[in-house]
Amino acid sequence: MDSVTFHVSGLPTPKGSFTRMPNGAMLPAGTTESRKKGVNWRNDIRYAAIEAMGETIPSRGAIRLMVEFQLPYPVSSIRKYQFGWWPHIKQPDVDKLLRMLFDALTGIVWADDSQVCFVTCNKVYSWDSKPGAYVIVDFCDEQYLQTVAVTQRQVMDVLDSL
Repeated sequence: MDSVTFHVSGLPTPKGSFTRMPNGAMLPAGTTESRKKGVNWRNDIRYAAIEAMGETIPSRGAIRLMVEFQLPYPVSSIRKYQFGWWPHIKQPDVDKLLRMLFDALTGIVWADDSQVCFVTCNKVYSWDSKPGAYVIVDFCDEQYLQTVAVTQRQVMDVLDSL
């Protein structure tokens, strides 16, 4: 199984929501400033992915994605308590952070984000006060997928016997 790993520096920004207008049109919600931050984060992701992929073409097979979003500590927190890995339990939502990442990597790492089959995601405060994201993309081969299927079946058999 081949993989690519890269780090994206910058403030992780969620993919914004859309508002349906009475005529059926979908307009981006939020402020102009928040949309600009989203565009900047999307570009940061794309540049890091292009550099990591090099000449490799986007995959068309199954994908396993592992990502850790690192967000800055709040300004109100006491400096001595900023000791590293700690779960981030406030906004932005992890699903919207993933949506932005999925859309940014489409056409660079994978052909379509529907290829992502396995996802492991953490949202934490940054260890060194430098926000960003660590991304590991594994391109799943046939042997790996067969191993996962056999293991899944074994787990289901155990659960069924309980």
